[in-house]
Amino acid sequence: MEFLVLTLSVAFLCTAYAWPVIPLIVYPMNRRRGFWAALYCCAVGAFFGIGSMYSHFYVGAFFEAAVFTSAVRAAAEAAGILEKPRGAWRKRRAAPVQ
Repeated sequence: MEFLVLTLSVAFLCTAYAWPVIPLIVYPMNRRRGFWAALYCCAVGAFFGIGSMYSHFYVGAFFEAAVFTSAVRAAAEAAGILEKPRGAWRKRRAAPVQ
């Protein structure tokens, strides 16, 4: 039982530390999916940021950071700011290698 609790605690901490960067890297080439992923990450970050505010490991701060990075990604996707870099990336990938 102690091993299970320890394993779940470590998994939760690793998720908390990685969650702020997930909205920035998930679905980089798809505008619609990137927007919805950012909203999902924002909701999860807000939920766990409030719930774990009084945690011993201060993981609430990492989830709060995820809310901000998710809001930035959602705003960028809604405004279409990322379409120009995506077009350049697609054109570069489609070019034949010589």
